[in-house]
Amino acid sequence: MNEFLRRLKLLDNLTTTLPISKHEFVNRLSKITDNGTTGIFSDPFDAFSTSKNEFKGVVDFDGFKLKRRRRFFDTNMNFAVASGSFKENNGQLIIETEISGFNYFFLVFYFFLILFYSVFLFGFLRDGRNTDLIAIPFLLLHATFMFAIPYFMMRRSVKRLKYELDREFFYLTKN
Repeated sequence: MNEFLRRLKLLDNLTTTLPISKHEFVNRLSKITDNGTTGIFSDPFDAFSTSKNEFKGVVDFDGFKLKRRRRFFDTNMNFAVASGSFKENNGQLIIETEISGFNYFFLVFYFFLILFYSVFLFGFLRDGRNTDLIAIPFLLLHATFMFAIPYFMMRRSVKRLKYELDREFFYLTKN
């Protein structure tokens, strides 16, 4: 499954090497991270939080699991979740991160889409009137958009979180 998600670009890796101690980096990362869960429906009122922290999740000495916090009037859908581990080698911190934009909720969503469009397509083909057959290309076009839009949103979320984490990790070494 992971290899399939990698080919769809819904799963990506990021390896960062930083000139900072592990203990110092974990302290700095935990300061900009609110404790909480990282599920897709974890906190629907997260945008109304007064916290200034950029990320939400869990950070400990062995690793982390976090996502970008939702902001009020933020049009970007933050589906991606990053999980990673820390290694210290010769005074350098190596952070290995896996960023996943896929959530199993989308399997349920796509199942209902397939069911919905199958019922409509079967209904149009069963009736057999020529006026109904004209609607089939429009139904297929609509189905294409309904399948493609969530996919591209998840894919963009992975790409965006990878960029933001790389930038944020480097910034944390400069404080």
